[in-house]
Amino acid sequence: MKKIFRKINIWTKPFQDFINKICIRVMHPEIVRYIRFVKQNYAKGKKCRIRTAYGRGWKNVVIILDKKYVFKFPFASRDRSFVKRVSIMEKNVVDAFRKVSPIYIPKMELIDWDGLIIRKFEYVSGKQITDFNPDKISVANCKKIAKQLADFIWIISQSDPEELRKFKVIPNEKPDFSRGWAHADLATNFLLDSNFNIVAVIDWEDTYWVETKWFFSKLNKSLTRRGYYDVVLDTIFEYVFDYLDSIKTKHTQQ
Repeated sequence: MKKIFRKINIWTKPFQDFINKICIRVMHPEIVRYIRFVKQNYAKGKKCRIRTAYGRGWKNVVIILDKKYVFKFPFASRDRSFVKRVSIMEKNVVDAFRKVSPIYIPKMELIDWDGLIIRKFEYVSGKQITDFNPDKISVANCKKIAKQLADFIWIISQSDPEELRKFKVIPNEKPDFSRGWAHADLATNFLLDSNFNIVAVIDWEDTYWVETKWFFSKLNKSLTRRGYYDVVLDTIFEYVFDYLDSIKTKHTQQ
């Protein structure tokens, strides 16, 4: 039964995307003004292709310009001061983890447009894991994705950038196996190429200093309900292996 529902979801996805775009235009007419801003300031009168979508939880209008830039505009109903705080933190997070991440993180820029904070990102071509039928991903490719995810999660969780310590409850708390930084919305925000290489990790708005078990519980819930349980299980195993390797390396160095 689950396989049938997954197939129905894949078949109807283009139709769902079309309906979502219509909903955005009807419910949020400000998007017309946002598109005009992008065209005037970044297309500069040249012929361009504009695509629109909505961000997670209907928080943002997403405008993609010519597979070159991605702009995130907050919906008019969102509190501007809150959007500014979140955007500044995300910018800090992106800048800090771009230096250490084993997977590419697109560049991010903040634009102040009459008091409205717009997030501008470098565009990276790729597919979300949900664009692949879970029943068609081979065991080898599941393990390939998992290894990349685990290495990424381990390195990010064990990083302690000085510029991010102010965002922790206990600024001087050190990372370990059970606690560290985590991209809390990772499940649908890593992009894959056709060979199942992870080419980028995007959308760092929900990044927190958390317990590892909470992070993996959230990742498991998000991916398992979509049919990718094997990827989650392999990722957890690989994460443990990374931890054991780190212990072995410490003992060797002593």
